[in-house]
Amino acid sequence: MTVRFILLMGVSFVCGAVTADSVTQAREELVRNVHTIDSGGLPGVVLCGGTKAFPVVGAACYKAVLPVAAAAFCGKGRVLAVGHPSFYSAEGLAKGDTSTFVTNALVWLGQGKRTIAVYKNADFAKALRSLGGFEVSEMSSLDTLTTQGVLAAYPDNLPPSDIEHVRAFITSGGGLLAAGIGWGWLQVTGGKSLVSDNLFNRLLGPAGLLITSDIAERTAPNGYRIDASFPQGVNITDAAALAAGGTCSDPVLLRQINATLCAAKSVVPAGDSEISKAVGELLHSPQANKLPSPAAPLKATDIPARLTLLEQQNDWRMHPLNLWPAHPSAAVYPGLPPTDALRGSRTLTVDLATPRWHSTGLYAAAGEPVTVELPPGAQNLKLHLRIGATTCDNTRHDHWARAPKVDIEIPLTNSTATVASPFGGLLYIVVPDATDAPAASVKVTLRNACRAPWYKTGRDTLDMWKKAIRTYPAPWAELESGKIILTVPSGLIRKLDDPAALLAFWEKVADTDAKLTAINPQGRRYAERFSADVQLCAGWMHAGYPIMIPSVTAKEIVNLEALRTKGDWGFFHELGHNHQNSDWTFEGTGEVTVNFFTLYDMEQICGIIPRKTRMGEESLQNQVRKWAAKGKPHDEWCKEPFLALETFVRIQQAYGWQVFEKLFAEYRTLKKEERPRNDTEKRDQWVLRLSRLTGQNIAAVFDAWNIPISEAVRQTCAKYPRPSDPRLFEGLL
Repeated sequence: MTVRFILLMGVSFVCGAVTADSVTQAREELVRNVHTIDSGGLPGVVLCGGTKAFPVVGAACYKAVLPVAAAAFCGKGRVLAVGHPSFYSAEGLAKGDTSTFVTNALVWLGQGKRTIAVYKNADFAKALRSLGGFEVSEMSSLDTLTTQGVLAAYPDNLPPSDIEHVRAFITSGGGLLAAGIGWGWLQVTGGKSLVSDNLFNRLLGPAGLLITSDIAERTAPNGYRIDASFPQGVNITDAAALAAGGTCSDPVLLRQINATLCAAKSVVPAGDSEISKAVGELLHSPQANKLPSPAAPLKATDIPARLTLLEQQNDWRMHPLNLWPAHPSAAVYPGLPPTDALRGSRTLTVDLATPRWHSTGLYAAAGEPVTVELPPGAQNLKLHLRIGATTCDNTRHDHWARAPKVDIEIPLTNSTATVASPFGGLLYIVVPDATDAPAASVKVTLRNACRAPWYKTGRDTLDMWKKAIRTYPAPWAELESGKIILTVPSGLIRKLDDPAALLAFWEKVADTDAKLTAINPQGRRYAERFSADVQLCAGWMHAGYPIMIPSVTAKEIVNLEALRTKGDWGFFHELGHNHQNSDWTFEGTGEVTVNFFTLYDMEQICGIIPRKTRMGEESLQNQVRKWAAKGKPHDEWCKEPFLALETFVRIQQAYGWQVFEKLFAEYRTLKKEERPRNDTEKRDQWVLRLSRLTGQNIAAVFDAWNIPISEAVRQTCAKYPRPSDPRLFEGLL
């Protein structure tokens, strides 16, 4: 057998040659008689790279395929890793063909040995014993590891001092059954790095296996499908070779290459490893310094430039307290203040009872140090400094109109912190959801920042706004009330004369949404935010905190005259999502029940009844008739939001908005045991409650629309008369 030495991440291994045939045979052994596998949790990605690591089971990630299970030959030993330890639990083993898969894995790893040592996990050991045919023991120490055939362990639970011991066990012929959840590890480790701190990656990175922060989406209703083959570019080094060739034009393959390499760039450390070299060589391309902009975005073919930008961003995010110089793409987004704009300081009183972002009216210029000062003891309050008003990470987009990740939150764990973001942005103090602060508020001072237009109701007068505030030089502005905050480009508000009236309109929208879903409009813990961005990570707009809107629509969110007369479906819709109640939102209605708020706002605030909106178009009634003629397929009803919304618009026409208000108020009073636990109970409760409130048999309406309900509910509602309003059934019978 040919023997060669490979230096991986500073670790030397003696490895026998691994051929394509041996990899193919290994995967065949691992997935023999396996069709799907699943876990008891939300798995992450396990990347593979180099000539000795290979994908075993794929997951759906960013319209591409990344492994949820991967394996590697390592010296004389072998490794099989999955993206969640619950694949090996009793729950996971009971799903699909997971037990067969794990049995195959133990046989392949053991290379003839049937002894399994489980490190400090009694449940794991019990689950593996249930497979039969193996001698399974639990070990509390790794001192006796050399006597075992296979070690079953969660590497992130291993003692760091034993990493080299485990590595030696594998390379000398042992097998490792491993698991790792990169996204979960990041959540519980307080800002540590998957590159330098994560034990899974420290142990198995040299073998070509790495966990990332990506979530491995399922590929089948019952888990992860075992496909006959993988697309090109799933292996990191293969993807790098394809990218270096520079001849790929197939959009599907380009998406795969980008998915693999972008994921790898976030976790592959610098060094002399096979993977590091393959990815690193792309950064030396003449195209590596190309910058993104809305007019000339980085495309999927601009791989060297994309990886270079990711490397710069990753370095910054791993070391946020370094004083970073301005990145050239900051001029595109979020933008630069005028060079002659004054930098100054401000002391703010931050209300600790109000969680999330607190605006400061200050803007950090890219590459310029900003200092934050806290009073004694405040460093224990778990406050953060946020730089940037967007939450969108566009790394997985096919094109980048801006640097993909430009915002950051930095824990304020010292009384003074000085930071310089390469991108800059609006500054915020972030308050945790709960704090043990001895006082109700804290004073925070920020220095060397540029003033931004920031109007706040109850504090600023219109005279102050017109004479000074709206002229402040930062490129982004904020208009704030106790219920709504609008973050828009400053150019859109320079001539705005009455921000108070605009905010009053948006407060009315927020209050109207609260009324429909029976929330106390005065009981909000924090204001809802809208924030504009030149490129969003999801959808045309999307809900959340903040609600993200494209910059091209920002002019519409501050156009009070148009809002009063025409409303805005998109803005009302996204704010509605933030008020939507999952108790009355069942399968197929996520984008349906949200539009109750859209239509309610249109009518209550703008005087536009539902039939004067898009819900009044004749094409919709034609769609209803065509759907009914096809036999009323429920799956189509679930996939067509406006078809489904028509069901509820007809109910609203027949009974008015008041019945919706009463219905949703009931849900607010439910005890935990009274709340619907699944989609069947959600549909049944809709029918039961609405029938009682209207005094009519709403089961007949759901039946007419072929919305599944239980026979028991149908019988219960039979005591009510059939609805007499013909609009409920038009085109259906």
